[in-house]
Amino acid sequence: HRDLHLSIRRQRQMCIRDRNKEQARLEDRETIRTLISSSAKFLDEGNYAQFTELFLENGRYLLVARSDEIGRDMTWLDISRDEHIALLEESHQHVHDLAERMHIVSVDQILLDGLDNSAQVQSSFAVFRTDTAGNTQVYAVGRYRDSLERDGKDWRIKERCVNVQTRIFRTPTPTPL
Repeated sequence: HRDLHLSIRRQRQMCIRDRNKEQARLEDRETIRTLISSSAKFLDEGNYAQFTELFLENGRYLLVARSDEIGRDMTWLDISRDEHIALLEESHQHVHDLAERMHIVSVDQILLDGLDNSAQVQSSFAVFRTDTAGNTQVYAVGRYRDSLERDGKDWRIKERCVNVQTRIFRTPTPTPL
């Protein structure tokens, strides 16, 4: 009779432990979704300092487009976090597009590793550009492929690869997509 009570107690403890682990994974997934949407919001607001803070110190940002003409991907940009910060700090010296941009992002897939310390995230995005006359057009579409790592309690971007389907930009800009 006593063994039965111990067995039931162990099963209950295991069930609670499994529920707590699943709850933590759900919280991680929601935190990751917020991180991805925050990255778009910071870009829309021109808040590049907060955008780059989402990256690990050794983080990377890549901008890649597929070229059917040459039958392979073209890497347009491959920079470290520090290089990205410097590029954005210098961007005020470049000709600026006065239009506003708005990112619409859908997180399509989040794959957490078994230890819950890293994640692979794929998102689809569209960027709309509204010019100073109020005309809005699609500026760019593509996918984010993000590699994330836990940095203490926070999730950070280790690498963001922006795969753009758009290859002709009406108004080029040094700001990230």
